Amino acid sequence: MEEFINGLPNRILIYYYINMKKIFFTIILLLSLIFQSCTTKKDMLYLQDLDQYSNSALNYTSTKIQPNDILKIEVGDINPLVAAPFNMNTGNSVSQSSELKLSGYLVSPTGSITMPVLNEVQLGGLTPANAEIKIKERLINEKYLVNPTVQVRVLNNKFTILGEVNAPGVIPFSEESISLLDAIGLARDLTYSAIRKDIRLIREVDGKRFVYHIDLTTAKWMSNPEYRIRQNDVIVVTPNAFKANSGRVVKDPLQLLGLFTSVAALIILIVRQ
Repeated sequence: MEEFINGLPNRILIYYYINMKKIFFTIILLLSLIFQSCTTKKDMLYLQDLDQYSNSALNYTSTKIQPNDILKIEVGDINPLVAAPFNMNTGNSVSQSSELKLSGYLVSPTGSITMPVLNEVQLGGLTPANAEIKIKERLINEKYLVNPTVQVRVLNNKFTILGEVNAPGVIPFSEESISLLDAIGLARDLTYSAIRKDIRLIREVDGKRFVYHIDLTTAKWMSNPEYRIRQNDVIVVTPNAFKANSGRVVKDPLQLLGLFTSVAALIILIVRQ
């Protein structure tokens, strides 16, 4: 190989060394950028101080009924025939979730619903438990029923999760609220490129929008009931700087590292021939 290079004309030899130098420095630059973008252990691990919050008290807050919620309301009595006029006639065929939603009470932009006999009932801003009390009081005070039972439940609970998760989208849930970790689990976890120290939670309550910033690397946030996922919440997971700058061409820094390592090995093999 050395004899071949020594036998080349000076112009070709200079061109050969200049190009090899450019390739070498390009590879070094790209590799350095990759290593700078690599995420550290402290940026990746969830709940690193979890033991510090062991045995801590759990706090819960009930969600409030908002416009566009779909409610299932059941009125009962010792005599079912007496309570029947206050219930929607859904028949016996309503079993699927989508059919249940269509048969529920849609909360208007003003927070009201229209029930049989009672007509308009204002429930916006109340918890489901308080809504049950309000309907029950109307049934008793207006002398329709003596000792009724009332159950109120939101049928269309869902949250939206966007960004650096493996399964973004709109995800339904049947509970009144779920934990943020449950929500991330339903979205099949965060990607390698996700920023775990700044998860944004967007919530609309009583006509106001609230934005919370949550650091998943610590367990401190777990004691705050505001961080439980409620109806219509939006979770946004932002990508790290490397992913944001590289677009969708390279999804993982390790992919780029492997690519340029292969290119470097190929160039070295060609030069040694």
